[in-house]
Amino acid sequence: MPHCEWLQPNERDNRRSIADAMDLLHQHAAFEGGHTVKIRIGGLRLPSQHIVGLVAVCAENAAAETAFIVTLPTCKTVWARRLGREDLEEFDIFQLDGATVHGNGNVELVDGTRLRAVELTPSLLPYHVTELEWCIIRHTIAFMGVESECRYLLPSERFCYALDCSALPALQDRAPLLKQIRGYILDQDPALEDLSEQKIADAMCKFGIRIPRTRRTRRLGSTAAA
Repeated sequence: MPHCEWLQPNERDNRRSIADAMDLLHQHAAFEGGHTVKIRIGGLRLPSQHIVGLVAVCAENAAAETAFIVTLPTCKTVWARRLGREDLEEFDIFQLDGATVHGNGNVELVDGTRLRAVELTPSLLPYHVTELEWCIIRHTIAFMGVESECRYLLPSERFCYALDCSALPALQDRAPLLKQIRGYILDQDPALEDLSEQKIADAMCKFGIRIPRTRRTRRLGSTAAA
């Protein structure tokens, strides 16, 4: 099983550029020894229905079966300079999906466009997603067997580390019972024995997989049926 190592994930919001990610990879010698560095973008649909990008810079070494991953703030756009130009241009974050990053921090898009000084414009999220909630969602997707529908993002055919969250609301009608999900999660990770069904429900709601039922309120003056 290939090993993925996340580098300083709690510092994600303090990084603002592809150069910041490359600095961290260099510190861990993750760019050396034949590693290929790619940018992967996953989609996250907000309650407003806008989709923002989940950004990861991944250094992969097929021979060593390892991948080092640096995450960056969630965003919709980036600013960058084309090679040979000094003016800044704005690019949609999803244009960077699949791009290659060179050792000097320059980025080459899949269409051959070369960029330098790539800076992100972070998007403010209406909520914070915890590591436990990510864990719950990943286990739920695996339990449902719908990884392919959620477009897991692969740095290669062997490394799987992210998913397209914008596809998750389509799973609402097929979501298993909370107790079934909890049972599956405990089978996979017994250390989560204190995990409650309510916590699972909260995580699923946050990602749009489950919509809580709203109670109907009686109108004033109405009477219950006999």
